[in-house]
Amino acid sequence: MEWFQQEVKNFRQNWPNIEFIDLIFTDINGTPRGKRIPAEALEKVGKGIALPLSTITLDTKGNVVESAGLGEELGEPDNICFPVPASLTPTARENTGQVLLTMMDDSATQPSPLFIRNILEKQLKQLKDNNQYPCMAFELEFYLVDKERTRSGELLKAMNPAKNIREKNTEVYDVDGLDDYDGFLTDLNTLAQAQNLNTSGALSESAPGQFEINFNHSQDVLRSCDEIIIAKRLIRQVASKHNFDATFMAKPFADEAGSGMHAHISLLDSDNNNLFSQDNGEASPLFYQTMTAMLAQSAGSIGLICPNVNSYRRFVPGAYVPTKADWATNHRGVSFRVPLSDPKNRRIEHRIAGADVNPYILAAVVLSSVLASDQYTQEQCPPALNEEAAELPRRMFEALNLLEVSELSQFISKEFIGLYLACKHSELAEFERAITTTEIDWMLHTA
Repeated sequence: MEWFQQEVKNFRQNWPNIEFIDLIFTDINGTPRGKRIPAEALEKVGKGIALPLSTITLDTKGNVVESAGLGEELGEPDNICFPVPASLTPTARENTGQVLLTMMDDSATQPSPLFIRNILEKQLKQLKDNNQYPCMAFELEFYLVDKERTRSGELLKAMNPAKNIREKNTEVYDVDGLDDYDGFLTDLNTLAQAQNLNTSGALSESAPGQFEINFNHSQDVLRSCDEIIIAKRLIRQVASKHNFDATFMAKPFADEAGSGMHAHISLLDSDNNNLFSQDNGEASPLFYQTMTAMLAQSAGSIGLICPNVNSYRRFVPGAYVPTKADWATNHRGVSFRVPLSDPKNRRIEHRIAGADVNPYILAAVVLSSVLASDQYTQEQCPPALNEEAAELPRRMFEALNLLEVSELSQFISKEFIGLYLACKHSELAEFERAITTTEIDWMLHTA
């Protein structure tokens, strides 16, 4: 890997004081896992790192999901992982860098067909063969919260560092409010630049202590997803330095807005023409075909892009969160929004996923609709704000059941969908075995 050796050389020149390197891989939830090595051993990473195949199937607590069939049953076999290009960066720790890993098979000759980043890369190659080049951008919401919790374990809203009071007021797009968090935001922006993240700034969102970080449009979809992994880790690290916790839970507070991750997509040809627009400026047949595919796949895809029980608590009517499989232009209450733009920049904004989504899975779901578009006609696209639009599933078990019979396995992979379902059914079963304080409060003396 000559390219990696050159990256290492450049990295050492730019960051000579780095002593350790975190080797980061992502599990099925998009959670960064890995190991820390001395910086002097960095060159060896280019030859490959052996990691258990079962690391793909770690649950939200970091345990191997044995029902997925990649653990003890197979003898915990290793696969070979290699560095991801352009992911060798510093971190918020002054003496520590990091590099992302992608997984090959045990012979190190073929990409592992179960690793979602590889599946996304395969989709991109299929589209390239059709002279279609997706251009995507992400919007990521998150909360800063207090490191302390209530006696019952609930989250506490952040203490405003400038006013020294606990956040409570909703101030959407509050520019002055950003000044109160200047220390956090300045450090975040400085390190985001050092990590070459393609961001376009942060803004105050629609709840106390909630923020959004926007990423610019890019034709390098894999890199865009890598950046979400890097950015989430960075936000957590910088938040901790400023005595906050950062959370990407879809619904951390019952009485406040949830956190989403919206994905924008346009489709270009090799000459950078927008395939969603015609020469006369009107939307193209492909635009309507893709929209129809998105609508058709939406119910089946919820189980993939809403991966946790908490994900479904975000779907509250009237909270600018979609509850139906519908679309419209310049409307934030729908699943698929068409933002105001000129024909060159016509795009679709996918608004269903929460901030807890695995970015590679979200991108793969979006691209599945592009791959399926030729199965639909322009005339099949329902009208905007269709009153007959189907309701989206609101419970995890319902969403997983719909995923199991959906057409997404044709475009993502049957093997991955099966692996994912095993992991998520296991997590859901464990969650449902837990006895909550609400049950005790309601039923201790009444049942």
